[in-house]
Amino acid sequence: MGLGFYRSAGAAVETAGAVAGWIFNKCYREALFRSRCQAVGRNLSLSWLPDITGHPEIYVGDDVCFEGHFGVMSGRILDHPELRIGNRVAIGHNVTVIANREVVFEDDVRIGAGCRFMDSDAHPRDPAARRGKLPPPPEEIRSIRIRRGARIGGNTFVMKGVTVGEGATVGVNSVVLSDVPAFAQVSGNPARAVVTPPL
Repeated sequence: MGLGFYRSAGAAVETAGAVAGWIFNKCYREALFRSRCQAVGRNLSLSWLPDITGHPEIYVGDDVCFEGHFGVMSGRILDHPELRIGNRVAIGHNVTVIANREVVFEDDVRIGAGCRFMDSDAHPRDPAARRGKLPPPPEEIRSIRIRRGARIGGNTFVMKGVTVGEGATVGVNSVVLSDVPAFAQVSGNPARAVVTPPL
């Protein structure tokens, strides 16, 4: 048997593996994820089964792409915590969302790998309540909203109560503690406006 045979056989094995992977994704991962969500739109793309802990109500729009591991967690503080993902959203690898009230990614948002979104501190601010191992009170849980077309750089933390404005860009490795205006560029810990030098 010549080299051509082995090349053809190798290509056939690769094709069979790709087809089997696609079937496994559609019939298992995607089906299982859809069954856990309140609603999922068309053309969902995922390569890992998302990890979901707690009771978040998840809404996913059309053409959403999960590019790797994705985790969603909620506690038992509020009855109906929500994660809402709009249309054409791309979410990088190893992104985590802690949604105890509401986290919203509007249409056309891009989220880099390793980002974390937390709508609470995961503990109360009062030291006595922390010593008592109590959950944070509802008033300390504040929604996060990433508005249409915003870009969140990799390994960024977006904390409770923050709104990132339409078309804004957050640089990599940032910690966002306050609102970001529309079309602004911010970076750092804590994230501040990036001053662009004149051309």
